[in-house]
Amino acid sequence: MLGLLPILPLPAPPVDGNLGPLPEAQLIQEGVNERNEYEKSSIEEVVPTTIATHTKTIGIIHPPPDIRAIVDKTSLFVAKSGLEFEKRIIVSYAGNANFNFLNSSDPYHAYYQHRLAEFRAQNQSSTQQPGDPALLESALPAPSATDSNDVATTEKPDFSAQFRPLRKVLDPPEAEQYTVRLPEGITGEELDIIKLTAQFVARNGKSFLTGLTSREINNPQFHFLKPTHSMFTFFTSLADAYSKVLMPPKGLTEKLKKSVPDMTTVLERCVNRLEWERSQEQARQKAEDEIEQERIQMAMIDWHDFVVVESIDFAD
Repeated sequence: MLGLLPILPLPAPPVDGNLGPLPEAQLIQEGVNERNEYEKSSIEEVVPTTIATHTKTIGIIHPPPDIRAIVDKTSLFVAKSGLEFEKRIIVSYAGNANFNFLNSSDPYHAYYQHRLAEFRAQNQSSTQQPGDPALLESALPAPSATDSNDVATTEKPDFSAQFRPLRKVLDPPEAEQYTVRLPEGITGEELDIIKLTAQFVARNGKSFLTGLTSREINNPQFHFLKPTHSMFTFFTSLADAYSKVLMPPKGLTEKLKKSVPDMTTVLERCVNRLEWERSQEQARQKAEDEIEQERIQMAMIDWHDFVVVESIDFAD
């Protein structure tokens, strides 16, 4: 069938190259290409040639930890003492490789200048801060007697002072004479035997104690009568307390008779003893906390992290 169709001749293209109007599809694609080229050129015009970054300054080489410690200390002292101190270091340590960063050709010189600028800025900010109030008060002239009188007359009374809690000075209470603390690990049977024995000793005296010790020397229930036993101190304390109850010291009876009508005095003595024991416990806890804090601080120190700045040889 194709061989029967006639072949249509095509016109030759013009000599000037003008092919006439383009089809719609080619027009749309050409407009898109032109727009893309325009946007690309506009973006290239907006983008700057250099991009600012927020990273650290490029060009500073950080030295290793051992050299960095020397650089930091040197820059700190130079910032405080001035360039004359730097010149003295250069002269004193001319042959020391650890101080080569002072030379402008050294790769660590930029880091040294950077730390020096930081310490100088810190020194300037510290000098601009207000001085110590104690120094300012000492610099002011002392007020005269007339000035103090004028201030006293014009000064307003402080009404809030009466509402402030007064710090009470605690006096140590009297020693406890009738209180005996129980030792740890004592059984009920042992406590009854020791208390009953102490009461008989307090009533009958040391002669009864001597006879009881010699008679019950092989009895394990009375081994607390031996001075080497752990309960001997508890037994003697009980015996002394019972003796003071049976034969009270002079003046104690009159003191108790005076305290019976006024129970406020007894209550004040009890509160004073309570506050004294509480203050002693707080002081003991504070001392233990300080010791523990010091131990923690000592444990945090790395005793192997040090830098040998210079070695000194002593000739014999």
